Amino acid sequence: MLDLVLDQFPADGTWVELGSWTGRSAAYCVVELINRNKLGKFYCVDTWKGEAAIAYDPATVQDLENIFKQNLTPVIEHITMLSMTSWDAADHFSDESVDFCYVDAGHSYEAVSNDLTAWWPKMRSGSLFAGDDYTKGYPEVQQAVWDFFGPRDIRVHRSGRCWLVTKPFDDSSLI
Repeated sequence: MLDLVLDQFPADGTWVELGSWTGRSAAYCVVELINRNKLGKFYCVDTWKGEAAIAYDPATVQDLENIFKQNLTPVIEHITMLSMTSWDAADHFSDESVDFCYVDAGHSYEAVSNDLTAWWPKMRSGSLFAGDDYTKGYPEVQQAVWDFFGPRDIRVHRSGRCWLVTKPFDDSSLI
């Protein structure tokens, strides 16, 4: 799915990753965007404290932000880190200013719903909006995605563990 997004991503666009954990997907995407001469603004949004509902190795969570920075050392200067909740970070972006947003922060129904509600207005018309853990193992993620896009009559595409939508050009669902 990320390769599809990378192919369609506009040069000098704005990429936002919600939930960056140890930075592996961010590192891959930044390198690929550089290789494709498309890197614009790249934001990683995370509290770097783990998710309370999921059990993690305490040593990893304690040092998560440093692990993230270490994994991104070769490309860290191309990334803007925002250490806050994903829905609070949306306040730092203008409406219709984001070309791609990847939702992989909190996995509760409430957290995913908050992210979708906060970030949907930030997405440019025609942009791609996607997320991870769209599986039976995370039923709250699936339900939040269905409940958000279903009433807007927006088709959700599935690719492996991910969901993907395209924001319509005449979108009256901003309200």
